[in-house]
Amino acid sequence: MYKIDAMRGVLTFLFSVIILFGFSPLWGGDTLRLKVMTYNLRFGERASLEELAELIRSEQPDFVAIQEVDCRTRRNGVNHQHDKDFSTELGLRTGMFPLYGKTIPHAGGWYGIGILSAYPYVEVKKVMLPQATKEEEPRALLVALCEVGNDTVAFVSTHWALTKESRLMQAEAVIQEAETCEYPLVLGGDFNAKPKASEIRRMCRCWSVLTGKEPTYPSGHPTVKIDYLFGYPSSAWVLESTRVIPSELSDHCPVVSVIRRADVR
Repeated sequence: MYKIDAMRGVLTFLFSVIILFGFSPLWGGDTLRLKVMTYNLRFGERASLEELAELIRSEQPDFVAIQEVDCRTRRNGVNHQHDKDFSTELGLRTGMFPLYGKTIPHAGGWYGIGILSAYPYVEVKKVMLPQATKEEEPRALLVALCEVGNDTVAFVSTHWALTKESRLMQAEAVIQEAETCEYPLVLGGDFNAKPKASEIRRMCRCWSVLTGKEPTYPSGHPTVKIDYLFGYPSSAWVLESTRVIPSELSDHCPVVSVIRRADVR
């Protein structure tokens, strides 16, 4: 009889745990909290994929926006990265789902942007961005809808143009794309623009900045901030913490932020 009563007690306790926690995310009750990162890899010129993956893995991010991502290229002077599929190998080495968006063919392969996600995705699309002249390098957004527990989050990677005229056009295109999405968005990338630039100020009208003011470029001795994380709509996300990671594995420093949904407590 004692054993039966003890077993009933255990089952009652387990049932209570299921009722209390079974329908809530395990990462902090009902609060959707994410660690997000953006990192321009400089096409792996300065480091191995193992080194880049170790840096990313050490942060344990939920999402990473990556730029200057090669796939099966054979660049002169970058022999250690010949024929490498960056996004797939980084996904394997970090234990994350890899996504890739080609922007141009280059050096016998492709060059573009990517996403690493700790969560499964339900939809992915690449959106080419406008540019002022045909001579400029094409730019894109890579948009992934991902299942995070009971929530759906849109995580986006981008790399904007070198010219201001094109960046202003790209800012408007990004805002228009965000307006079509029914889910909260987080956007990471190399925007090639300082915080006071008009294209960044335009973004800030409807996106919240999810990073600090610390410079991100060039690595070693950063003097300017051109790498950002943004949230849309501006009221959707709260920035809890952010930092620029000192690293010379690329010419950009990676940026990592902890954010939470503002409408969920």
